[in-house]
Amino acid sequence: MKYTITILLCLYISLVNAQKPPINNFTYKSWEMLVNYQISDNGKYVWYTYGSELTGSTLVVRAVHGSYSKLFTGVWDAVFVTDNQHLVFNSPKGLGVLTLGTSTVNYIPRINNYTVAGNGKWLAVKQADTLLLKNLHTTEEHYYAPVTTYLFNKAGNVLVYYTKDSLMWMEPATGQSKLIAIGDHIDNITFNHADTAIAFTDSSYIYYFGKGMDSAKQIQLLGLKPGTTLSPMPLKFSPDDKLIFLKVARERTPSPKDTGQITDKLSVWDYRDVRLHSQVAPDPYSPFTALVPVSGGVVIQLENTDTTLSGLPGNQYALVSNVVNEEDAFWDAKQVRNYDLVSLTNGTRKHIVSSSQASIGVALSPAERYVSWFDPATQHFFIYEINTGVTRNISADVPTMLTNTHICRDEVWPYGAAGWLSDDQRLLIYDEFDIWQLDPRAGTPPLNITDHYGQRYKTMLRVVYPQQLPTLRENDPLLVTCLDSNKYNGFMHVKAGVNHSPQPVNMEPAVYHFPALVVFEPPVPLKAKKADVYILQRQTATQAPNLVTTTDFKTFRPLSDLQPQQAYNWLTTELVHWQIPGGSIGTGILYKPEDFDSTRQYPIIFHYYERRSNELYLFPKVRLSNGPLTIAWYVSNGYLVFVPDIYRPTGQNGPAILNTVVSAAQYLSTRPYVNTKRMGLQGHSFGGYETNYLIAHTHLFAAAQSSAAPSELFGLHGGLGFGGRSYHYISELGQLNQGVAPWENPDLYVQTSPILFAREISTPLLMMHNKEDGAVPFSQSVALFTALRRLKKPVWLLEYQGEGHVLFDPGCQLDFSIKQEEFFDYYLRNKPAPAWMR
Repeated sequence: MKYTITILLCLYISLVNAQKPPINNFTYKSWEMLVNYQISDNGKYVWYTYGSELTGSTLVVRAVHGSYSKLFTGVWDAVFVTDNQHLVFNSPKGLGVLTLGTSTVNYIPRINNYTVAGNGKWLAVKQADTLLLKNLHTTEEHYYAPVTTYLFNKAGNVLVYYTKDSLMWMEPATGQSKLIAIGDHIDNITFNHADTAIAFTDSSYIYYFGKGMDSAKQIQLLGLKPGTTLSPMPLKFSPDDKLIFLKVARERTPSPKDTGQITDKLSVWDYRDVRLHSQVAPDPYSPFTALVPVSGGVVIQLENTDTTLSGLPGNQYALVSNVVNEEDAFWDAKQVRNYDLVSLTNGTRKHIVSSSQASIGVALSPAERYVSWFDPATQHFFIYEINTGVTRNISADVPTMLTNTHICRDEVWPYGAAGWLSDDQRLLIYDEFDIWQLDPRAGTPPLNITDHYGQRYKTMLRVVYPQQLPTLRENDPLLVTCLDSNKYNGFMHVKAGVNHSPQPVNMEPAVYHFPALVVFEPPVPLKAKKADVYILQRQTATQAPNLVTTTDFKTFRPLSDLQPQQAYNWLTTELVHWQIPGGSIGTGILYKPEDFDSTRQYPIIFHYYERRSNELYLFPKVRLSNGPLTIAWYVSNGYLVFVPDIYRPTGQNGPAILNTVVSAAQYLSTRPYVNTKRMGLQGHSFGGYETNYLIAHTHLFAAAQSSAAPSELFGLHGGLGFGGRSYHYISELGQLNQGVAPWENPDLYVQTSPILFAREISTPLLMMHNKEDGAVPFSQSVALFTALRRLKKPVWLLEYQGEGHVLFDPGCQLDFSIKQEEFFDYYLRNKPAPAWMR
């Protein structure tokens, strides 16, 4: 009897799975996903929102422990009050104030905006031109009108508001308001870091008011060059509140006319120009950063058309660099950035960083003791000690490679620096796997604070909260996130110092957080400000992102359960390895339908870009295509999709692409469920180039679709893209990675230009490209289309008016998604040809 029930249950589950509908082109409209979330300061409550285009947004407020939960529809965002007793949110009913742990909600109708005071006592609400100041713990309310702008300090014990022509300083605890300034154009109000003073602009003047003063005083701006005035833009205090950073600009005057120029329609491109005429040159009338003491005095201008700030200024120094045309730096040494240290006291400058190659990550340390950078020429980290003027290599004794060898181009990029510890004691940097602690004085040897765990177990380790490092001293605890070679993700606790045999507290076939895992990385865990309670997202390829909570990063408890994929035939993933000719091992992700049947044969599409295997446990997006392949749609509708990592040594783009994809196809063809006569290719941008190259060198595939793709590398090298910039850098050192100019090795450009092999192409090709593409010229696809058309090869080109490198208009996205699907369905699933292909 027990076995009969088990068999019946299995049959029932199989039947249910078989009956699940596939994703269609309108599923995304009702696909409900996690949107925003926050945890209260005491760690006892969380809120999150979820929703979709059709269903709108829902706010869920719940206790971290216990059954308390409230739902509010039509709400996208909310704010916990620091008193841990209230939640404020904007809803269709007005501004809601929920008393946590209860069902009590008070609504304030017809609001423009609101701000919650940092002390958790007051709520400021703008209603038309009236400002309501409401005490969240009593019935006390104050109204002020007309008010155009208002601002709390961080502590919430001061409110500044501007009414008519009067700027008022108000302390909610006493309810007393004080007139501190009169002006018609008061703007850009900002509090200092101590929360005791403000600065603001009024037309072309700056004013300062501090607690205890009778009224605001004008800050004298001395030493401005003739024709230069204050630009009324946001102000900022230095960290010690002694300086104010502002913007100044030259008054625009008519440019003198060149009497030798007959027509205004002429542009003379001169070989001695720093940049091409197609590029935007620095505007001498733009606002530039300057500073002045809070007490007033000589203005020190930090920027101009030739100089720009590099990072944020400190209390004593600012780092600046020369303005260059960086795309030309690889062949023109004059365009390599150099860096100067500027004294914020007197404006004197000292040259500190220069290199034959562009230095990377040049930054002033938090305590302003050092300037640090990575030097591509030596592939090491250097510091400049400000007090002594000494420059030293501080990573020379690190025995591992500090540069990324997986980027498939001639560019030299370090794995990076996590940041400085407190008082600039130590600098933390990364190699491929581990974290190193460097002594800026080189008094102690480099220390591997993860005790080589990453190298031993091929697990990448990265600091979760690098922004907190300047508050930590040696031996303080650090939270580290881990990603191993199987793409498992987890966390590790270490100290900023010696650690003996550290171990991850957990590793799972899931994604929690890892920096730069993908372009839009999963967010870092959120910590309650006054409790060791965290909330973060958890997702897998088969489970949608949901909110979980933890106190130790070892065990996680779910707080939400959004699983829209359960209503559809979803997918599974498999990490695949295979032998690539030449001896290397390939890696890729195979996506299969949830209702996969190994006794059937499936069409398969190969989709690629560069390195994507880290996406193994990411939950695929459900959306229309804006150029690439929408993996979820195809797999749900009965396709296999394979995404291989593409590794391309410099100057070997084409053969590496061909070897990788063809060997992957041959390997997967040994699996009986892969239909070897129904294999397709798809790529966008560089992935589109890969597609074009593949069909020019193999007849293995039954259909191909390339979007916004290059096809002729001679013309591309000499062309313009990305804001009128030359393609020389991208072609030689960047993504196309040719390594040389075409006149240095024309055969290489011949061999890697698909259009020159148009006669060999037999694979039916669908292209999508648009005239407004600012990255890859539209002519690249037109050239391949006209060649194949003339040769009577099956080819179609979809052009969408007003669209660019990717599609933004929903109607265009829908049309392209449908046509891409119809194209592959015809060639890979033997469905009837759509009307536009007949």
